[in-house]
This record gives sequence, C-alpha cells and structure tokens, in this order.
Amino acid sequence: MNESRRKTILIVDDHVEILRTLVMNFKARGFDTLTATDARTASSLMAEANPDAVILDLGLPDMDGIDLINHVRPWTDIPILVLSGRTELEKKLGALRAGADDYISKPFSVDELIARVDAVLRRKPDSNVSKLYYLNLWKIDLSRHQISDMENEKPDLHLTKIEWRLLEYLLSKAGSLVSQKELLQAVWGKTYESETNYLRLFISQLRRKLEPNPQLPIYILTEPGIGYRLMAEVNPIAKTEDLDG
Repeated sequence: MNESRRKTILIVDDHVEILRTLVMNFKARGFDTLTATDARTASSLMAEANPDAVILDLGLPDMDGIDLINHVRPWTDIPILVLSGRTELEKKLGALRAGADDYISKPFSVDELIARVDAVLRRKPDSNVSKLYYLNLWKIDLSRHQISDMENEKPDLHLTKIEWRLLEYLLSKAGSLVSQKELLQAVWGKTYESETNYLRLFISQLRRKLEPNPQLPIYILTEPGIGYRLMAEVNPIAKTEDLDG
C-alpha cells in the first residue's frame, strides 16, 4: 500500500477460522482489521468505526447478508465485498443489486481477495475530466452526482456508485466502442477481465433509468461479444471549476 494511513478492513463472518485467517493475512499486508460475527455488530461498526472496506459473508446468524447491504446502503457508501459460499448467479446478482461492490465465491484465494480489496480502495474520480454533460434531455452533473430531466422537471435520478462510475467512463468514451475488458478494469479494477455478468447487470440498470425504452436502447448499445458504445449526442460544457460560475 502506498498511502501513509493504514486502511481498516471490517471482516464479517460467523466462521471463526475464516476470521482468523483473514485477519492474519490482512495484518501481514499492512491493514488494520475489525471483526464481526453477526449483522448487528457489523452495522454498528460500519457506523461508528467507518472502516475503509467491508468483507461480508452472506450467511450470518441474525440477518441475511443481502438484507444487511440493503440496510446500510442508504447511509454509507463504504465498499462492500461479498465473500460467500453461495455460488448461484442469482445470489451474486442480488448482492450486486443491493449495493455490493464485488462478489467472491468460497473457496477463495486470499491473494485474489486482497487484490480486489486493493482495487476497490484505489478507485478515485478523475478531477481533470469534464463534469457537466447534456445527454438529450438529461442534464448529468458528475461532480455533484446529479441527473435531472430538463423537460419534465422530474426529481433527480438516483444511480448507485457503480452505475455512476460506469456512466462516467462511457461518457468519457462517447461514440467509441469500449470493450468489456476495458469497462471491467476501468470500473472494478485491473484484476477484472471475465466478470461479464457484472456488466450485463449494471448496463441493464442504467438503461432502465436513462433509456426511453430499455428494451430498444438508443443511448447505450451492445456490440455482441465485444462491448458497449454510448451513441447519444453528449456535450461536455464545463470543467469542475466552472460549475458555480
């Protein structure tokens, strides 16, 4: 880790041996750790200790892990990486829809898990890119994370933080074909290459929120087997420092 402040990882699992193994390995790599064996303790630690990331097992004794994610997401954007023995695709997608940043199945590689935590912690917005765009009648303010309908004066459209990262990258490449691998690595990190189900889920969610007809998209088009292309007319009109001017 390059930053001087030690990062704190909250590990939530009711299997004591897994907790011990993860604590030992994260401490050996320069992290501080907190542990919880139930959802109530995990929620309290997220609120009080504000860890830098959370590793969460879904099979907790007092609450399903997906329910815990739904419970905490309204008030925290702490990165949550699910570590679970549930390998069904629907469980993975359910965790991602609830607000998890990643999903790693058990049995797992500790080195891969730590690499994915590092990738989540490195994600930072690019302060040098244009921040205010018009996408047809959508006004998209990336610096404030606000999207508004200029014609109907609807309330701001809500996107998850992963949806924001995905949209921002597509905006930066508007008109160009972006490969699945490029999108995965730009949004989730360099260790991601084959998790195409992540893309299908979040592209689908963006379409439901932005497209006039999500079944017949006109903005975010799929190039089968290759990637995605943002085809709408996109006009960046201001830099960050100009937004209040």
